Amino acid sequence: MTLSSPSPPLRTDQRLPAPAGAWAYDLWGRHGRPLVLIPAILFDRLMWWPAAADLRPYATVVAVDLPGHGESPARARYDPDELVDDLAELVAGLGGTRAPVVVGHGASAALALRFAARYASHAVVTVDAPDDCRRPVPREEYLARMRLDTLPECYRDLVRPAADPGLLAAYGSCVDLEAPPAAPGTARLDVRSTDYGVPGRFAHLTAASRFVGALGALL
Repeated sequence: MTLSSPSPPLRTDQRLPAPAGAWAYDLWGRHGRPLVLIPAILFDRLMWWPAAADLRPYATVVAVDLPGHGESPARARYDPDELVDDLAELVAGLGGTRAPVVVGHGASAALALRFAARYASHAVVTVDAPDDCRRPVPREEYLARMRLDTLPECYRDLVRPAADPGLLAAYGSCVDLEAPPAAPGTARLDVRSTDYGVPGRFAHLTAASRFVGALGALL
């Protein structure tokens, strides 16, 4: 009897070398347009797993750990332009010619917008971006605003804040929602920010089917 080849895994664990430190990320499939998922500051890429699994048949889905989070080592500094340059290198390494859809959750919405101001992007989607992220807040207040208690029970193990007490402050320069102006000649950017009308700050989990459907329409 001849055994068939095993099916490829749905998700593969990857690393991107970068001058200031490597990035850990998950790659879900190789189907069409890149879809880059950036977690909120203090959270890691596990929070994207349910949506990434659903979107895998329709896109090349990348869920990253920001430096200092999850399996991406900490850095001496967290410069927003340096971070988006690294992300652009990651996208380029995927091959293909289609511009990515970039999703930024919470305060990381600012990084998604900054990426699109510097590099070709098909669209930017912001999820639960804070209204006043320029005002520094203590870690406890920041986490209280995220309303972890509203998460469905089945997803709570995927959403665990980083323990580093200084990490939120270290990312202070990365959370300005006023992204730099786009380069001259750049097409008008498609920015989507949808209010899903659900409690808490994790609409991609508490309104999962609507979130996946909205992203699927952009691909």
